[in-house]
Amino acid sequence: MRKNRTARFIFNGALLAVMAVLGVTAYQVSNKQEHIQEVLPLESTQENDTANGESSADSGTLAEAGTSLVEADMDEMSDTGILDEEAVVKEAANEVDNAADLTGVENSADIGESTSVNAQVSLNQSPEINFSEDTLMEWPVNGHVMIDYSMDQSVYFPTLDQYKLSPAISVQAVEGAPVVSAVNGTVYSIENDAETGTTVTMELGNGYQAIYGQLTDLDVAEGDSVEKGEIIGYVAAPTKYYSEEGSNLYFAMKKDGEPIDPIAYLP
Repeated sequence: MRKNRTARFIFNGALLAVMAVLGVTAYQVSNKQEHIQEVLPLESTQENDTANGESSADSGTLAEAGTSLVEADMDEMSDTGILDEEAVVKEAANEVDNAADLTGVENSADIGESTSVNAQVSLNQSPEINFSEDTLMEWPVNGHVMIDYSMDQSVYFPTLDQYKLSPAISVQAVEGAPVVSAVNGTVYSIENDAETGTTVTMELGNGYQAIYGQLTDLDVAEGDSVEKGEIIGYVAAPTKYYSEEGSNLYFAMKKDGEPIDPIAYLP
């Protein structure tokens, strides 16, 4: 009898232990199923909401719920060692570097090279200075020629009351009238001459020069590159050598230092 009781006690104890284990397992399985049931309806609801175009308030509520579940899952993964936070940070840093490469961020060397290229382009935009016998200029000022170019025979100068050779033309113009560059050139010199007042000499290339006299309020300086039609100054009051003629522009040209007729290159 005592052996049977002992055996029955042992059997009952083992049976209770097995039932306890089975109960815990069933509880865990039940929790898993409930978690799955919670997640699946949520995902289904989000898809339906997107498809049906429901209000932003409902979508925001679902998004918050989904975010909470994701954060909970990430916490669980972090606790179990599945989520490596350092690896995630490194991956994010790599993505940032890749984005910078794709957008073509310039380093200092690239910026310097770009600046150099821009400077070269600016230099290439300087006006071409290449005067020739076929070049056609434009009139530097509006007015009529009151003293012609003449190096073959003398012409009369009213103020001086004498005849002499004329290495330039004198174009009558009102005081303050704008004077433009007749052709592309580089300002070689700016001088104050007793006869022609403030005088600008321009290099035109191939040995040609253009001389503008009786100017004021210059818009150019020595060394400047000037385009055809660009204002270089304004007609000044006449010097004492042209008091009878009145205000005018003194305009002369030279080739290899020798006077030539400007009229030959004007329309």
